[in-house]
Amino acid sequence: MNNNKKEELNYHNLNEVIGLSKKMLKILYTCVILAIIVFVIILFKNLEIFKVLGSILGVISPFFIGLVIAWLLDPAVTYLQKKNVKRSIGTIVVFFVFILILYLLFRIMLPLLYTQLNEFITNSLPTLIKSTGTFIENLFTKLEATGFDFTSVETSVYKALENIGVDLTTGLPKAALNVVSTLVSSIGTFGLGLIVGFYLLIDFEGVKKIFNYIPIKNKEGFNYIIGKLNIAFRSFVQGTLFISLIIMILSSIFYGIIGLPSALLFGLICGITNIIPYIGPWIGGAICVIVGLTVSPLTGILAGVVAFAIQQVDGMILQPLIMSKTMKLHPVTIMIGLLVFGYLFGILGMIFATPIMASIKIIASYY
Repeated sequence: MNNNKKEELNYHNLNEVIGLSKKMLKILYTCVILAIIVFVIILFKNLEIFKVLGSILGVISPFFIGLVIAWLLDPAVTYLQKKNVKRSIGTIVVFFVFILILYLLFRIMLPLLYTQLNEFITNSLPTLIKSTGTFIENLFTKLEATGFDFTSVETSVYKALENIGVDLTTGLPKAALNVVSTLVSSIGTFGLGLIVGFYLLIDFEGVKKIFNYIPIKNKEGFNYIIGKLNIAFRSFVQGTLFISLIIMILSSIFYGIIGLPSALLFGLICGITNIIPYIGPWIGGAICVIVGLTVSPLTGILAGVVAFAIQQVDGMILQPLIMSKTMKLHPVTIMIGLLVFGYLFGILGMIFATPIMASIKIIASYY
């Protein structure tokens, strides 16, 4: 009887060891894959392969814009097709609604954003600069009261601020010209993308058949991976855009209520930064708090409370309800992706880090 109990206990311990070993191997496997990806990306960056790819993508960007538009609108057209609406008619209807929404969005938002941006530059920005200067002056006065000499540090700080001011003054006209030229170019590229997207959407099933010509032995596995990626990406894009829109609206309303200047502008900033997981929302909130402090300490504190409250709504309601487990990634994996792609590609890298990591997981899990 005792021997049986010992054997059962041994089997139990053995199963625990095997389970632990599997987990360790899984972690090691993930780390090796990440290390290979980082190595390849760094190699490509040092060889300036990304610059060449960037130039090529810049030339054919209208096609990719059109492909993304067609991909996003395809479910709506397919739904109409199931309701016995001809695909060509469905495409025209969906595209008309899409362009109408874009027109109304820009027609309403752009004048408001221009007014608030102008107000911020002429009124709030000088106040922010003045408040920063006063804060630094008071800080050094208190530090010198301790008996230590901070003259050299103070001189260096003021010199750095002076250089920033000079750079802003001399570089602002050039930056504004670059923004205008980039905007005009982007509008033209997006317009071409709309035309391409319309024609692709009419026969999107035909576009999908391109995959049939790829010489892959395991077609079934390839189609499985593409299907999984398609579902994950579509859910991620739709969910992220919808959540960012809600965050922008909530931020604009509540920042306006507490008296933060250019509330719509900072609501838009919060909506855009919210695309970056974990880090982004706090970046947007921190900017609003800093600007709020230039109005009054109370406004700064209230801006912090609003930012915290909205992030709680996002984390506890919006993310679980809308996004659910779309990406099915561990938070640590997302943070690693943010650090790696943020270091290599900046803000854009942080925005695309999550879907890229999800793609890598889907492909690696299959194989």
